[in-house]
Amino acid sequence: MRKLAIVRGKFLNKYEMQSFAPLIGKYDITAFGSYTSYHTQFPFSVVSCLSPMDFPEFPWKMQILNRLFVDAQYLFGLEKRLKGFDIIHSAETYYRYTQQCLNAKKKGYVRKVVATVLENIPFNNEGIRGRRRFKKRSREGLDHIIALTNKTKEALILEGTDPKKITVIGHGIDTKKFQPAPNHWTKFARKHQKIIILFSGRLEQYKGVLDILDAAALLVRDPSIKPSLQFIFSGKGSAYADMVRKEKEYGIEKCVSHTSVSYDHMPDMYKKADIVVVPSKSTPTWQEQYCTVLLEAQSMGLPIVTTRSGGIPENVGSCALFCQEGDSRSLYEQIKRFILNPGLRIQYGRKARERAVHVHDVAIIALKLDQVYQSLFV
Repeated sequence: MRKLAIVRGKFLNKYEMQSFAPLIGKYDITAFGSYTSYHTQFPFSVVSCLSPMDFPEFPWKMQILNRLFVDAQYLFGLEKRLKGFDIIHSAETYYRYTQQCLNAKKKGYVRKVVATVLENIPFNNEGIRGRRRFKKRSREGLDHIIALTNKTKEALILEGTDPKKITVIGHGIDTKKFQPAPNHWTKFARKHQKIIILFSGRLEQYKGVLDILDAAALLVRDPSIKPSLQFIFSGKGSAYADMVRKEKEYGIEKCVSHTSVSYDHMPDMYKKADIVVVPSKSTPTWQEQYCTVLLEAQSMGLPIVTTRSGGIPENVGSCALFCQEGDSRSLYEQIKRFILNPGLRIQYGRKARERAVHVHDVAIIALKLDQVYQSLFV
């Protein structure tokens, strides 16, 4: 049985790792995280290494650490701990631990190194001295690169990556864990007294959370909408204080609630929802890379309103209504379409669930990963 190391440092998380779970038994899997990884409990072994990412918060933390280390995603002692692995699966071409994985290969500690790349803006993350060199070395030294989307693949090719070295594989979702309740479709068909609109994710301006509140103010005052509306925000972030101020300004505090739940309890949160909104908006240095929430919403069979930022269109296909980025009026109009038309909610919810099962299921993604791994030894 080949030994597979998944290196993710601080960003080791259940969202991505669920796609590796079906490979247990075919590979001897060990994940490498930091002491403060997002999650630590997995159905395979986990090794924690000290990382600059673990340092306590202080002013300008990331700016300082990224300049000291070129990239703060460094894992102390990683290279020696990788001795004896057949495949190392890292992430991003400019992350410092990807360079450590390539060092381990150069020293003969490991056989093959692959990396998943999410970045979809060509030549992004090159402003810090040394990162351009990191990216060039990764393009040349990695045995294979997994691009999260075709948009990512295009960015990699523009940067100089050999297209033959790239395979596009999205993230997956456990469609058995994220599964609609038995009465899901009949619930949608009933005449609702209340419609629950859910946002899940980081409360940041680029995630469109303030746009949701602008749209909410329009929706609750729309005389054509008869059911009462409840907007639930599940998550934390720097925009929270601005959101609370805006809710009071609009007088919609009673229609808005804030919460935060663990990943294991997210299916229960989705079961409360009638519509999921993900109005991400691009910035000069960021576009939505894939968005796990969209996978979860699809798997739960929920109608979705979102934008075309970054990799979102490749994620949702035709199973969502699209609004314009940063346009609260457009967001209002698309949410309103779902509110006024239960049949449309059922139609898009069914399409979403079908796409999750046939495109995004973890068994499908794991098979694609396995095919890449097998090709490394042909």
